[in-house]
Amino acid sequence: MLRKIFPVLFLLLAACIDPIDFKHDDQQEHLVVESSFTNMAGINYVRLTYALPYNYPYNKFEENASVVVTSQEGEQFYFSYDQAGYYYPIGVENTFGIPGHTYTLQINVGDNSYRSEAITLKEPVPISQVHFAINERSFALQGDRERKRHMGYQVLMDFQDPGQVRNYYRWSFARQYEVLTQPWDFLNDMGDPAPKDCCARCWIQEKEETFTVSDDRLTNGRQVINKEVLFIPFEKYLQTRYKMKVYQHAITADAYEFYRIMGQQKESTGTVFDPPPAEIKGNMRSTSDPGEQVLGFFDVSGVVMQEVDIRADDIPYPVGIFIHPDDCRELPGATNVQPVGW
Repeated sequence: MLRKIFPVLFLLLAACIDPIDFKHDDQQEHLVVESSFTNMAGINYVRLTYALPYNYPYNKFEENASVVVTSQEGEQFYFSYDQAGYYYPIGVENTFGIPGHTYTLQINVGDNSYRSEAITLKEPVPISQVHFAINERSFALQGDRERKRHMGYQVLMDFQDPGQVRNYYRWSFARQYEVLTQPWDFLNDMGDPAPKDCCARCWIQEKEETFTVSDDRLTNGRQVINKEVLFIPFEKYLQTRYKMKVYQHAITADAYEFYRIMGQQKESTGTVFDPPPAEIKGNMRSTSDPGEQVLGFFDVSGVVMQEVDIRADDIPYPVGIFIHPDDCRELPGATNVQPVGW
């Protein structure tokens, strides 16, 4: 009987799913705010882009905004435009928040004004240890059309959760690594061999803002051990050496919920069994037009950082070759100029 029921059930499910037509003439662009303000100088930024109709062929950045972070305690920090929608503080080394102070982001674009909710910067929670464990994960490398199984390092965190208060965490990363490619195996558009003279050795510097979050519902006041916050495939990332700064953010409950939902939707497989998309509520509002939809979040957090340096020779596992038959400078963010201190 069960064998008869299940095929019918799947047919009914399939029949209930109508194709979605995304072509709407009334689609409009919306300002998208991505920003982070912390107690640490050098990592604070605001990025302004636009959510555009689905068929718009390019990214659109806001390059002419006035951006300022102010506090209820009288501090003011101005940001200036750099590139790709990013605004960085004027006087980077002197721009940082103080735990317990309350901050607001103000953005002006022409006659339009946008303002965040006021957010109090939380006390950072120290990292006890960053360590690693070899494991296998599904991961999409540069050029992969789908996720594949790769061996690599789990990045694990140990820290003491403060008691008597609800705590929320997020992790971000700044990494620098050496990559080796095969420009001599390059093929042209016709599929014929067209070896390149340069370059096989490059260095890449990246910043990764993840949606990895956690709360202390089950660990309040306890030592947190082996919290996985990142996976690093050996292939590509650990060919020779990998340097990384790990940032642990003490975030607000609203930020936790924002990143949690973003992470869920990013990992959605797109099947009928996925949970329905949740509304992602940001904390930015238009003060010039209350009816205007503004997307994104002003994240204010207390941060601590720990550096790690991994060398391929120290990995007790054979590291596979990263196959990329092209000039390594074609990889995003790559340079063949060796970094200072490498």
